Amino acid sequence: MDIHFAKPGIDTWKLANDIHIWRFPLAKISSPLLNDDEQELAERFHFEPDRNRFILGRHALRLILSKYFCIDSLDISISSSGSKKPFIFYPSADIFFNISHSGEWILLAVAKNELGVDIEYLNKDFEFNDLLNQHFCEEERKYIQSRSDALMAFYYLWTRKEALLKAWGNGLPANLKDAGVLGDDISCKKNKSLWKLKSFMLSDDYAAAIAFSPDTENLLFFDGADLI
Repeated sequence: MDIHFAKPGIDTWKLANDIHIWRFPLAKISSPLLNDDEQELAERFHFEPDRNRFILGRHALRLILSKYFCIDSLDISISSSGSKKPFIFYPSADIFFNISHSGEWILLAVAKNELGVDIEYLNKDFEFNDLLNQHFCEEERKYIQSRSDALMAFYYLWTRKEALLKAWGNGLPANLKDAGVLGDDISCKKNKSLWKLKSFMLSDDYAAAIAFSPDTENLLFFDGADLI
């Protein structure tokens, strides 16, 4: 899927029935828009790159949500209790979000329906063969093994699996075979729900995917570098 990440404009903050997909390059934020609980959580990360990705992710999330809601960023309450994926507790509105980060990028999407996103750095030295029997069905294994660039095919399916499972909201199960992701239209047998999948390249070395409602009208891509 060929995409272009546009700079946000004055009409960007009208969400309608579209999905807005944002990318942010990893950067150290001098005055992050985090509340006290988020600051405390950030300090628990042992490694600085992981801490910086968390801080930037929450900073970017609060920054753009404040523009959609037209309120102060720290007035937004984000709940991440229990095993559920984070959601907006206040203000009460039909806006959903999902975040993924890897290496030098943060990927963030917002919509009027549940969704999931994933991004992965294309590690050319990654040995993925041991994962094929464990997490991929026979059809998916054949797809990967038949491609001239099997590693790229692996990341293509892996990001789609993670995006779909994040959309479901129940995390990554031990066996990813439950999430068959060949094809753009996916039916979830567990709750009889329908999903669409789209894959794209965030940059030359990063593969990404998004799972979303089939009722969505458009996928719009924005570059948030100038906002942070």
